[in-house]
Amino acid sequence: MIQVIHRALDILEFIAKDREKEFGLGEIADKLKLNHGTCANIIKTLVNRGYLDQLRKKQGYKLGLKAYYLTGNFSNKRELLKVSKEPVKKLREKLNESCILAIVKDNMRVTLLKELSTQELQVISNGEEKDVYFTATGRTILACMSQKEQEFFIQKYGLPNEKWEEVGCKDDLMKELGKIKEKQLAIHFDDAHIVGVGTPIYKNDTVIASLGVWGSIYQR
Repeated sequence: MIQVIHRALDILEFIAKDREKEFGLGEIADKLKLNHGTCANIIKTLVNRGYLDQLRKKQGYKLGLKAYYLTGNFSNKRELLKVSKEPVKKLREKLNESCILAIVKDNMRVTLLKELSTQELQVISNGEEKDVYFTATGRTILACMSQKEQEFFIQKYGLPNEKWEEVGCKDDLMKELGKIKEKQLAIHFDDAHIVGVGTPIYKNDTVIASLGVWGSIYQR
């Protein structure tokens, strides 16, 4: 038996017992009777792979999105999904355009909910995860982050380069993000003649997701 795998699974199972709580490193190590250094190394790997989340440096850990992908269970966003499912469906019916509910994980836009249009000409997505800079919904969420969060994002993932035509430097990026935040709306045209529109979804004063609509520019 491979001991480190057992320890990693023990950590995931322990944290999964209370999905709303953030568990500190010391608490996890002590409860599972693990050496703190060993526990820290395993947790670091689980965070890097997306199975655990650490929302802020030196804070606790929760289950990450990849842990929910294993079962197709997004219960870490269950409240958001519960209240959004019917409105997203109604929006799709009203516009007859494909609609999504999306969040940002690391530097990727992740689709939580999708309602496809019934038009003869449809845009088929080639995946649920896309680079934040490539999507209107991703840009929207990034634009509505705090300046400190934006600085951290840029430092960690870099500038969009060819992914965002109007952006040639950091100042350009901050200016474009400012426009999106002011309008509460992002519009993105890609090389395949697809247009996407994103607008933020707030909980209290914090943006937790983005509502997106996309389709071919030839549909109208």
